[in-house]
Amino acid sequence: MNVDELKKKLAEEGGMMLLDVREAEEFLAGEAIPNSQNIPMGKVFVEAAKGNLPKDQKIITICKSGSRCEIVARELKERGYTIEHLEGGLNAWNKART
Repeated sequence: MNVDELKKKLAEEGGMMLLDVREAEEFLAGEAIPNSQNIPMGKVFVEAAKGNLPKDQKIITICKSGSRCEIVARELKERGYTIEHLEGGLNAWNKART
């Protein structure tokens, strides 16, 4: 999903989970998309196994450049989640804001 598609979905829909998979230090030190929740990539799969990620809600994964969130989205999609990643990550999000 690109930035424009995400902005449109955020304006039109509710009920999406924005999952920022950066490390906690990155999330706390830098900018984040409003209402995003942080679960670092290394912990996402543990949380999924515990049932702490919604399967009845669309999830959009986010990271700095789009690489980590793409991996997480691909792996969770194989486990039955409705999920997409933000292409270009926060770099693309911030570039679109300027």
